[in-house]
This record gives sequence, C-alpha cells and structure tokens, in this order.
Amino acid sequence: NVRFGEGTVSVVARRRRMVRFGNLGAQLGYMSAVRSAMAAAGNQVGQIIGVPGLPGAQSQLAIPLAVKDRLIGVLAVESATPDAFNELDELLLSIVANQVAAALDNARLHRAETERAKALDAANRALSHLNETLEARVKERTEAVSRALADAERQKALRENLLQRMAPPEVIPLMLEERLLAKKLTATTMFTDLVDFTRFSAGMEPDEIFSHLNHYFAIAGEVIARYRGHVNKTSGDGLMALFGVPSETKTAAAAAAAALDLQAELSGRFPLAMRIGIGTGTITAGLLGPRNKSLYDVLGEAVNLASRMEEISPPGGITAAPATHERIRLYFEIEALGAQPIKGLPPQQCYLVKGLRPIATDNRRLDSSSAMAGRLVELIAAVEALKASDFEVVNFRSIQARDVAFHHNEAVAALALGLLRHLKSAGHAGTDRLDETLLIRLALVHDFGKCRVENTRLNNASPSATERDALRRDLEAATLESLLQLGMAELGAALSRLYVFERTRGTDGDADLLTEIVAAADIYDALTAPKLYKGKSWLIPGALEELLRMPYCVAKPRPVFHAFAELMRPKDTQLATGKTKRAVID
Repeated sequence: NVRFGEGTVSVVARRRRMVRFGNLGAQLGYMSAVRSAMAAAGNQVGQIIGVPGLPGAQSQLAIPLAVKDRLIGVLAVESATPDAFNELDELLLSIVANQVAAALDNARLHRAETERAKALDAANRALSHLNETLEARVKERTEAVSRALADAERQKALRENLLQRMAPPEVIPLMLEERLLAKKLTATTMFTDLVDFTRFSAGMEPDEIFSHLNHYFAIAGEVIARYRGHVNKTSGDGLMALFGVPSETKTAAAAAAAALDLQAELSGRFPLAMRIGIGTGTITAGLLGPRNKSLYDVLGEAVNLASRMEEISPPGGITAAPATHERIRLYFEIEALGAQPIKGLPPQQCYLVKGLRPIATDNRRLDSSSAMAGRLVELIAAVEALKASDFEVVNFRSIQARDVAFHHNEAVAALALGLLRHLKSAGHAGTDRLDETLLIRLALVHDFGKCRVENTRLNNASPSATERDALRRDLEAATLESLLQLGMAELGAALSRLYVFERTRGTDGDADLLTEIVAAADIYDALTAPKLYKGKSWLIPGALEELLRMPYCVAKPRPVFHAFAELMRPKDTQLATGKTKRAVID
C-alpha cells in the first residue's frame, strides 16, 4: 500500500496525469546525497518510505486508471534499463489502462451488485419472515375480532330476543339506548283466561302443566302477532296483549279479529274453553320496575276495564268494553249484554263479539232490492270455494285488518263475478273468452301487498299526491312479491294492468275487459265499505253516482261501469250521473 502523495504511483494518483521517468537511479542517488547532507548539518530527516516496484528500476511509466472522472487506481510499468519508455509506450499503456480501468470498474460494480443482491435477498427473507409473522398475527387477530363480533352479535340477538318477549319490537331500540320514556296513548288491551284450568291440571306433574300452558301460549302468541299485537305478559293460565302500542294505530278492530281467530284456533287444538276481554282507551306505557328488572308495561283505567271484561265473559266468548264496541260495531256482529256490574267501577254496557258481518247481510255494500242481491249468495259460495282450494295458506282476515277492510277481497271477487255473468248473459263482446277462475283470483289478490306496508301509510287520511302514488307503487310491488310467494306469478301481468288503470283513472288508453270488471267492483267497494282513514262509508246511490262521474267514465265510454251501476242500483232509484257543464265563456 502506498499512501496518497508518496512515490511515483501516489503522485500520479494525486495529479491524475501520466508520469514517465527515464533515470530513476540517478534521481534516487541525488535524493540520498541530499538526505546525507541534511543529516550532517544536524537537520532532522524523515524515514525512507519503501514503495512497491522492481528493485533497481531505472525507468518507470505510470498512468491513472479513471472511469468517468472517477479514479479507481494507477497502472505502472518499470524497467531496469534507463530511458526504456518512449511516447509509443505511453500510447500503448494508455490503451491498456483504459481497458484495465473499465475491467476493474465492471468487476467492482459486479461485486457491489452481487453484495447488494445478497443484501436484498437477506432483506427479502427477513421481510418474508416478517410478513409471514405479520400475516399469522393478523389472521389470529382477525379471527379473534371475528369471534368477538360473532359473540357480540349473539349477545345482541339474545338481548333482543329477550326484549322481544317483554316489549313490542318498535320500542326495543329505545330500550337498548335507554331513551324510552313513558307516554300516554290510545290503545286496545286484551286479556285471556282458560276456563277451569286449575281443575284440569290437578294431579299433573309440573312439567306436564307447563307443557300444556306453553302449547296454549304458542298458539295465542302466533295469532296475536299475526294482527300486529304484542303479548305483554302471562299470568298463570292467562295473558295480556297490547294492540297499537307504541305506534298508537287504530287497532280495536284488529284486536277483535285476533280474538275471533284465537277462539277458532284454540277450539280444535286445546281441551279447554277460553274467555277474552277487550278494552280500548287512554293508557300510559313505559318501563316499570326496578332498574335491573324493569319491564315494558301499561297502566290505566282502560287496562283495568279490559281485565274486567275477561272476568265477565262467558266461556268461549269475547266481551268488549263500550269504547271498543264503538270502534268495531260497523264490522262485527255484536250482541249487547246490557249494563254489567264491574268490580271497582260503575256498571258498564258490555258487548259480546260474535263474528264478522257476513257480506250477504251487509246492507252497506248491497241493497236488497238491487238486481245483484238475488245472486249474491251463489256468488259468495263460488268465491269461498276457490278460496278454500287455492288460498288455504292465506289468512285474509289478518291482511284485511291492516286497514280494517274486512271482506273487501271477497266482496270485490263476488261482485266482479256477478258482473261478468251478467255481461255474458247480455252477450257483451269478449266475455265468452274471460275465465271466471282468473277473475276471482285477481280480485282476491289485488291488494295482498298491504301485509308488507306500514299501517300508518295504509290508514293515512290525507296523503299528498306524491305519498298516494308512492303507496300505490309500493303496494303493487309488494303484491307482486306475494304472488311469487304463492306460486301465482301468472297473475302478475293482469295485476299490473289493473294498477295502471286505477293509477291513471282510466285516462291512459284502453283497458281490457278483465281490468274494467275488477276495477269497477274494487272502486265501488272501497267507497261503500267503512275504513279507518275515511270515516263513514258512502251510501250506495252516492257511491254509484261517484263511480260514473270519475275520470274512468268521463275519459271514454265505459259500458262495463254502467252495467255494474245498473246491477247494484236499488230498485226505483234514479242515478244522477251527468257532470255539470262549466261555462268557458262568461
């Protein structure tokens, strides 16, 4: 090794220029004499530094090895002969030096690249190991988080399941967030009790008693939920159910219909009779009890009165309080029981709910003097026969209870069938190709979708045009979905035509015969049957006149609608169907 700046090689490296010496011996001798003279004069001289090379060399040629102005070494040649090198040697050495420099640089780069590759491989191995470790940790963490989330979901489901046993589903989110406040609302309360259960269960083992009760409660809970009610609590062999809590919808009729279904279901599946009491009025609802055991409950005189109605109800009967009777009397056959003594309260007028009013005896829909009246029993029998064969899995009563349109589907089907047969007998064009079964099916299912629509939307008394269109659109979509569920998708096209006709009120082109027949019966029954959202029903003459004044009959002649009006018109009644002309120039 030669330190930078010492010796010929070092001088070339420092100056980056070629150096050629022709008489190194004379120069070294001169330097030696100088050193001796300096030493004799008492001057301090440095140590002689040995440099690599040929011993006794007389000539030397050295050239820097550089690549792109970067010094990588020095190439030197020596000779024992003085002045051994000339300009040609310099040229040759320069060529050799460039090649050597390039070779050395490439070798260094190769070595550096090899070392870098080794370092990169080592880094990749370390990174791969780190990734594997990280992936394993992430996987382990993910699995742990997934297990925790699944456990949290299970816990949430368990809490909600428990809460659903104690409160209506609408209030559960508020209960979980501790935001449920007590409030007053108008609702219907139902109490039930099994007659002579104590005697019936005497001598039974506890598990047998509970088996019977749970079987009964399962039946009751299913029926009550079908009518959007909620089993609030059980007490021995009785239960308490709420309707209209907390949404405060008008559900007295739904509670009465649920009670009828409950008595019918229980009569064939349980060995004991049951008493049911129903009361409607203002109650207070909220969480009641210690903080760690509070339950959603209701209080109020209407609750107490409903309990008293159950106590005085005959076995197998349904007794309604006065406020409930006032809300359901238009829809149900009711027997007045007179004033009854009530524990803790003044005597109350009580009413026994016997069943829904039959279509044949419902004079709101049909006048006994009309041409249709004599055919109605036969028509209803045909509709009920098809219902029994094709719709045994459908509970029409619970669907109709959503907007208290009891018997609406059956009435539309019977009236449409009567109209079709009348048109056939009159030789109306196209009626010979119209299938009665198709007509009855369409009439029965035309509004099935309301079982999937919120009660508040169905019973909105004054919807905007936008809300009405949205409701009709959602009702059609939900009804089509119900048809798929029933395996009756083939009715979809006819149903859509009916909805287009009613949405446009007959102003959008021609309608087929099936659509006009079902629409006439549907519109008429909607006018004459009382509903929650429109109060009292129309009288029959007024409903028929309104039907013929609607845009359906103004946009173009509707002989089907006029034929329907003639069939339904009370005898000796003239219908005023003309619209008053409005002056356009005055």
